This record gives sequence, structure tokens and C-alpha cells, in this order.
Amino acid sequence: MLPNKSLATLGNTAFFALLVSVMVPPNMPYQVFMFAITTVVLGLALGWALACAGMAAALAARDQTLLKETLQRTAASAAGLANPDALFQNAIFNGDFLDTRSTVVFGVFLGFGCFIFALVRAYAPKLTIMSVFGTIAIDIFCSFGPLFPFSQYTLLNSLLTAVACYIAIALVFITLLFPESLNHSYLSSAVELLDKFKGILAMQEEVLSSDPHDVGPGTPIANKTDMARITMIQQLQQLMGQKQFLNLEFSWGRWNGDDVKDMLDPMQVVATRLGALNGFARVMTNSLAVADHQTEDTASVSDAGTTGTAVDDTILLRQFRERNLAAESEYRVRLVDVLPSVRESTADLRAAGVAVLASLKDLIIAVNTNRYKRGHALQDARLAELDKALITLRAALEEFKISKRLIILQPYQAMLQQAESGALNKFPLRGLYISYVFAANLIAVSNGIISLAEDVNEIAMKRQHARLWAPKGLRAIGKLLRSRRGAGEDAVGEDPEPEEVVESEEKREYKLDPDSRPPKNVLQRFANTLHAMYKWGKTPEALFTARYVVVTIALWIPSVVKSSAHFAYAERSVWALIMAQTTMNIYASDQVYNYAMRLGGTFVGAVLGMLCWYIGAGHGNGNPYGLATIVAVFLLPLVFLRNFAPPQYLVAILMVGATFVLVVGYSWIDGNLPHLFQNVGIGWSVAWRRWVLVMIGSAASFILMMLPPKSGRKAVRLRNASVLSGISYLYSHLTSLWLSADGPFDRAADGKDGDVPHKWPADLRAKFLTLANQLQDLRMRTAMSKWEGSIRGAWPVEDYNKLLEAESDMLSSLVLLGGALANLDPDLRKATLPYTHVLNPHFISDVVSMFFLISQSLRTGEPLHQAQYKNLADRLHYHGGYAVIGSTADAVARKTRLRQSLTSYEYMFYATAVVAVLQMAQALNDARTIVADLCGEVPLAGFERWREEYDRAHSLA
Repeated sequence: MLPNKSLATLGNTAFFALLVSVMVPPNMPYQVFMFAITTVVLGLALGWALACAGMAAALAARDQTLLKETLQRTAASAAGLANPDALFQNAIFNGDFLDTRSTVVFGVFLGFGCFIFALVRAYAPKLTIMSVFGTIAIDIFCSFGPLFPFSQYTLLNSLLTAVACYIAIALVFITLLFPESLNHSYLSSAVELLDKFKGILAMQEEVLSSDPHDVGPGTPIANKTDMARITMIQQLQQLMGQKQFLNLEFSWGRWNGDDVKDMLDPMQVVATRLGALNGFARVMTNSLAVADHQTEDTASVSDAGTTGTAVDDTILLRQFRERNLAAESEYRVRLVDVLPSVRESTADLRAAGVAVLASLKDLIIAVNTNRYKRGHALQDARLAELDKALITLRAALEEFKISKRLIILQPYQAMLQQAESGALNKFPLRGLYISYVFAANLIAVSNGIISLAEDVNEIAMKRQHARLWAPKGLRAIGKLLRSRRGAGEDAVGEDPEPEEVVESEEKREYKLDPDSRPPKNVLQRFANTLHAMYKWGKTPEALFTARYVVVTIALWIPSVVKSSAHFAYAERSVWALIMAQTTMNIYASDQVYNYAMRLGGTFVGAVLGMLCWYIGAGHGNGNPYGLATIVAVFLLPLVFLRNFAPPQYLVAILMVGATFVLVVGYSWIDGNLPHLFQNVGIGWSVAWRRWVLVMIGSAASFILMMLPPKSGRKAVRLRNASVLSGISYLYSHLTSLWLSADGPFDRAADGKDGDVPHKWPADLRAKFLTLANQLQDLRMRTAMSKWEGSIRGAWPVEDYNKLLEAESDMLSSLVLLGGALANLDPDLRKATLPYTHVLNPHFISDVVSMFFLISQSLRTGEPLHQAQYKNLADRLHYHGGYAVIGSTADAVARKTRLRQSLTSYEYMFYATAVVAVLQMAQALNDARTIVADLCGEVPLAGFERWREEYDRAHSLA
């Protein structure tokens, strides 16, 4: 842009090369950059194609008689002038050749093109960059195209040339100077993920060494474990989002794309299990846990050591809790008393797991950083270290299964001996059950680490020599483009999960239309299609698309009206049009957030641009050497922030960079490129115009936003309802697997008698990840919704954050349940089914009913009822207390067998499954209380007093 020859070649939009470098910097592997820049080119090409089609149609619709008269009149005015071309150019941009019919055709194509790009933004956030650049292309073409009396299909040549120059320069840099394959980048990210695995596993030593009261919510340890889990999930999602590109490149190394992708599934398993293990701190400190159930299956699984009352405690629950706490103190088996035994028994196993993860990390680093070395001595050494660590882990795991796990039972030996002799009938086992939760999770994590290490070891043994790997699997790109989430930079403030997507799979499968049956003939299908289109027309995405088109046409009109055409061109009104489109969002909260980020970024960028220009150019037009020096200095922090700024501030950084480029670029072009028509000026002149046009565009989009506003807060409420429904279906599915006649994760032989064949654990893992992604999106949506302000009253964001925490706890508990069922011995499971009170059909009905009640209350905004049960622990005790099965002799024999099984290896997973259900039920109690605070609760006069009297009359003697 600085040399005169290249400036003359690039033309009046030469700055666009620098602008694209800010939007899509070449800081990524080759093929990822190619994908990103291809979306830019596709957007520009699609916008250009639609605009050219519009110009062809507009020229055909133009009034030829009027055109001939205007041309003759202009030619007569130019007769005898020294420069008739200047007069002709002035007539074009004064709007002398505007034609109503031609302009209308341009408007139709502009509206249609913007409709397409708005749909892309709404339903494919990964293609937001394509949508933005496509909109820019069609905006520019359709704003200036109607002014010309003849075909000008090359209006965008200058812009496209600048983009092509940037692409060429970027490709040279990332290919020759800073080359990096995605294979290398992916393995580096995998190393970072393994490091996070190692950190979480090592962190459990600090958790087990702490007092349970010191790891509660808000404490340093709790914050540390939560942050470790969040960063692990984010790193895993980044890997999952990039895997489609792995086979789309030429790469040199030992491992190909398939080898690298083969690690992903076992790493997902390890991440899921580590997430459950990392949640042990929550299990320890849950102050509202379900009270202990004094029966053989749920004995003493009570709240996490607090004496406070739970939600809507009854006399029965308080009696159980008081007796349990007294017994724990008497036998010295409180949670704080048994944690040292857990720490001692699992120390070797945890250390062995950390050592294997460290060896895996070293092996992958050796493979990744020695791609061009002929020998494989370093890889062989790392393989030997991994084999040694793996042998140690297997030995530690076997030792724990046989003997070390019995250390956990040492605090209970005296109590169990009394029970065996018949001197003690019921005893507190809460601490043992919680200890079993940690032990069972650690075993699952260790098995996952062993499986991962074996897979990596097999790949490394198979791939001893480096070679060139060719690309394959191009069809994966289409799947990636259709997905809504991934590792790409989704536009901040854009909605990654449209409302219909968050509806659970099961709900869509079984949901029926209560107003009509499925269509059977052509007429009914046509009417049903119209009805679906009508329903879509009321969605937030459809309303956003309509607003997008309306604001585009409204701000485009001054450019094609004769009285304002020259003013619009001279002042670059197309900037206002582009700003109005880019600030438009689906929800009002996102749009307000965008205003804050974009206006702030524009102001800072304008100040920096003027500062840079006047330092480098003074009061003149500048020189290339001085301006190059000062721009390089200013670009350093801008590029750094563009590459490393947190995602929530990325929009502001982009606007700072874009405005800086526009101010400096336009100033240089207008001062140094001759024969420009209607310069916008230099320095201050550019900056204030940019600011005013940004404000005009923002004001226009704000007006459209208010007609009518689409609240993001309502979306938060509805999506919480959908997430609760999804969790309820997941609970139902896991309970069905627990109750199934075959093994917990075996596929049924057939689907007879109405039984639906069960799915494999991979499908369950996909359900867990889907809900985890929805919760992560919901957190972002909740934070964004605060930008709507408090016009009608304060928004209870704290309650929604608490509800999110309760939903996260439910999901974590179900992850725990799934892991326990996967390892639960089928014989033990079948033997305990009739006596497992968390599987009491009435209790299951109560849990599902509560899920439905609170989800429906959130969905409709209707209040709950006071008489509805509020504490599932009470329902568990009620159903368990009246569940009498078999004779007294059978019950005694059953209790004896179950007490003996307490010391068995398999019982750990059974206890873990029971605790997981109880923890989920407790979180569901909390969610019910929060929803009652949000939506209200209908009172029943006298109900609380009568229930208290009734419970007191029927309480335990």
C-alpha cells in the first residue's frame, strides 16, 4: 500500500489487505488458515455473484429512452470542456443516471442476498466471517451499481485484488517462514491436555488432605478444581473441533491424521472420568445432601457433615440426621476421620497414574518435535519409560483391588465386628460410601489411562519411521460446516445454539402434535409445510433475518435517491450500512453488548489511528518510510491482542484494529493516490466521519431491535427448561440400563415387548458431551443477558447462576452413575435390585415428576404449588420405610449377605451408583427451590402446619 506503484495497482481500497489481516490473521496451521480464508473468499465471491446478477437484471429493466436522453444531455454539457470525463464521472455520482426500475431490481437482489447471509449468521456461526464479507461485497456493489448507466461488473476489483495480495503474502509466511502443520499443532494441544489430566489427578492429594469444610464452594481449593475442570473441557473441545482437518494436509512425521484422531476417543473417556473424580470435593461438602437412609443399600448416605436442615426438612429426616451424626461421632467414622485412610490407600495408585500421564506426554513430545530425524532412539527411550510406568500402574491397580482398598475399611472394623456378632443392627456408613465414590472413580480413571497408554503405545510401535502423509477425507469439511460448535472462533455475541437445537433428542422422537395427526395426502403435507413456515416465522432467528433485511434496505435507500446520492457517496454512507448489519443480533442483550464493544473499540481505534497518522505524517501527506515505522510500532500491541485476547473482548479488539486500519489507510490513500473522486480527507477528517457513521448504523439497528425486542433472558429461562428435560431423559436412560435384564451396558437382543434396545457407552458419552456443551453455552448466554439492563426490574441473575450450578451438579452425578454402572458386577446388580431403594418405582416416578414440574414451570412461567413435594429425600425414606419384601428370615439373611459384601471390590461401584442418585436428587431439590423463587409458588393455607403435625404423630418412636 505504501509504494506508489503497488498503491496505483491496488486502487482506492488498498487498505483492505491490512483489514483482512486483522480479521483473519495467519496465526494458525496451514490448512486451518486456508479454510478460514476460503470462507472470506467464498463470501466475497457469493456477494459479488449476487450483485452481478442484480446488475444484469437491473440493466435489462432500465428505461432505455430515459437513459438515452440523459446521456445526450450529459454529452451536450461536456462539449468543449477540456476534461469531459470528469463531468461524466460527476454526473454518475450525482445520481443523474438513476432509474427507478433499475434501482428496485438492485434492491430486490440486495434484500435477497442479505436474507441469505443473515440466515448463515443465525444458523451457522462458524461461517460468520463469510457472512460478514459477503454482506460487505453486496452492500458496496448495490450501493454504487445503480449509479452507473452501463454494466460495471468489476466494481469490486480493487477490493478483491487487495484480498488476493494479502492471501499471497500470508501463504508465503505460513508456508516458508513459519510453517506448522495441523498434525503438529494437534499433538501440541494433546500434550497440553495430558498436562491438565496430570494436574487434576495430582490435585486430589490436596483435596484429600483438606478438611471437608475447607473445600466448599468459594474456597480456594474449590475454585482451583472448578477452573481445572473448565480448562480441561475447553481444551478437549478444541481438539474435537479440529479433528476434521487432520487428514486434509500434507504432513511429514511418524503419525498420520488417523493415528492422531485415534487418541481422541480414549482421551474423551479419561476426561469424562477425571471430571467425575474432580467432583469429589463437591460430594464432600454438599451441605444439602440427602439425609442418610438407615437401610442396607443406602445406609448413612447423608448430607456432607453439616447439622443444618435441608430444603423443607421433615421430622423424619431430622431424626435420621441426628441419629446418624451421633453414631458417626460415637464410632469416630465422620468423613474427616476416614479421609486419611482414603488418602493412604490410593496414594500409590494416584502416583502411578500421574507417572503414566507424564510418560505419555514425554512420548508425544518426542514424536512431535523429532519429525525430521532419521533415527528413533529417543522415541524408543520414551516408549521404554511408558512401558515401565504402565507396568507400575497395572501393579498398583491390582494391589489396590486386592489389598490396599481394605485400608478404607479400617475405621469401620470394630463396628463391622459388632454387626457380625449381632450386637449392632444399624450403623453409619456415610463416610464409607463417600470413600467408595472416590475409590471407584479412581479405578475408572486408572483403567482409562491404561487404555489410552495402550493405544498410544500401539501407535508408536507401529510408526517407527517418519514419512510424507497425503491428504484424504475431504468430505469431513461439509460435516464441520454444518455443525454449530467447535474450536473455531465463534462470533462473540452470536448465538451458537438456536432454540430448536436445544430440544432433546428423546423429546423430538416421542413428541406428538396434540392438534393434528401426521399428514397423509398431498394437500395435508402442503398445509403442514405452510404451518411449519409460519411457526418458523415466529422464531428469534426469523425475526433477526427480517430485521437484517429491513435495516439494510432502509440505510441503502439514501445511496440510490438522486437528491442524496452524491452526499451518500462523498460521506461513505456504506460504512453506516455495514455497521448496522454487524451490530444486529438475535437477542437484545447480545446487541447491547455489541454496542458497548463496537463503539468502545471504534473510539479507541480512531484515537490510535489519528495518533499514528499525525506522528508519522505530521501536517502533510506523510512518507512511506516514516509511516511504515510508526504503523509497525502500533501494530505490535494490536496484533498481540488480536491473537491472545479473551473471546469476550474479541469484538472490541477487532473494531480497534479495523478502525485503526481505516483511519490510517484512507488517510494515506487520499493523500497519495491521484485522480480520486470525492476524497474523505486525512487524519481527523476520516476519524470523525467513521465515528459518526458508526453511530448512525448503531442507532438504526437499535431502532429495529426495539420493534419488537427479543429478550435473551427469556431464552435463558427456556434453555434452562430444555437442559433440565435433557438431564431427566439421561437419568431415565441410565435408570433403564440399571433395571435392564442384561448387563448395564449390553445391547438387548431384540426390541420385543416394547423394549427399546439400549445404546452403547459411546452414545451415552455423546449425550453427556451434548448436555455439557449446552450448559457451557447457557453460562455464556446468562452472562450476556445481563446487558439488557434492569428496565422492568432487576433480573435475578444470581438465581439463574445457582440453577446452572445445580444442573451441573446433576450432570456430574449422572456421569458418576454411568461410570459406576459400567463397572458394576451384573450378579451383584441383579441381587440388589429388589432392595435398592433409589430404584423403588415410586421414587423413580417422584424424581421424573419433579423434573417435569420444574422444567414445565420454567418453560411456561407458571408458579409451582406449595403442596408439591419439595424434598426427594423424604420421598425416599417414605417409600423405603413401607417397602416390605419377603419374610423376616429372608430379610435377616439378606442383611447378613449385604454386610458381608461391604468389603467386596464390586460393592464399591454399587455404593457409588447409589450415592450418585442421591446427589442428583439433592441437586434436583435445590433446583426446585430456585425455580420456586424464580416463578413463584402457590400457597395452600394450613398445609405446612398440618404436615408438621402429621409427621410428628407418625414419627419414629
